Amino acid sequence: MAEESCKKQLNQELEMSDGKLTVSFDGAWQKRGTGHAYNSLTGHATLFGKNTKKCVIYAVKGKRCRICDVAKEKGVCPRKHDCSRNWSGSAKAMEPAMACEMIQSIYDDEAKVDTLVMDNDSTTIARVKATVDSTKSKQADKNHTKKGFTCSLFELNNSYKILKNTKVRGHIEKCFIYCTSQNKGQPKAIADGLQKIVPHLYGEHNACGLWCKNEKKDYKPRNLPFGKPLRCQDFRHALENLFLKYAAKEDELAVLGSTQVNENFNHMVSSKAPKKF
Repeated sequence: MAEESCKKQLNQELEMSDGKLTVSFDGAWQKRGTGHAYNSLTGHATLFGKNTKKCVIYAVKGKRCRICDVAKEKGVCPRKHDCSRNWSGSAKAMEPAMACEMIQSIYDDEAKVDTLVMDNDSTTIARVKATVDSTKSKQADKNHTKKGFTCSLFELNNSYKILKNTKVRGHIEKCFIYCTSQNKGQPKAIADGLQKIVPHLYGEHNACGLWCKNEKKDYKPRNLPFGKPLRCQDFRHALENLFLKYAAKEDELAVLGSTQVNENFNHMVSSKAPKKF
């Protein structure tokens, strides 16, 4: 029944997209990853259509089958059953494998995925291009891009104590998100805006746009220490390098997609089958 429903939604998505299929991809595991160890026995992934916001195909990987395990313990042949064991590799390798499997399945139905919206996992998109379609284009996910920027700030946290102030860190993150959101579809404007953020934080408002409130009387940056601009020049150089790095990704940041529907689905799955530590 699930496969029939996905097939129906895929046909509807194809009609709405004129054959240029854009889908969002995300995977999840039943056991939480620590960042160093990924040893979940099961994993699942989905592709959701950009227009319908509905699942067009899904994949599940499992490393164990209870019926096969019991039969092996008893030293007998397992009875005829729908075996859930279909993976023997690592849990981390499940995600790129499922992405390739689902996209290839769509190709087998004489359809084509034009754009894949996903997180910043380079392994998955590299595997898709190497094994399915080398011309596949990718859109970065807005939430994962924000998380990546936040992680970059955390890396500076050990060197610059000012970032231990959550208001300061949150303010820098907000400036980054505002810039990418307000200049959607305008790569040059994003690159230009990102490079204006650091001078703004240091009280230099000559190049600021309409988003800056410095023209107001008694203006104070309330999220910065003591309501005053930042002063540390070493920290300034570190921030400038960080924003230059993201400004170089102007084309990618101008067309950010979303995998929110996939993450909502993963949350629904975890509510029925809670994740284990």
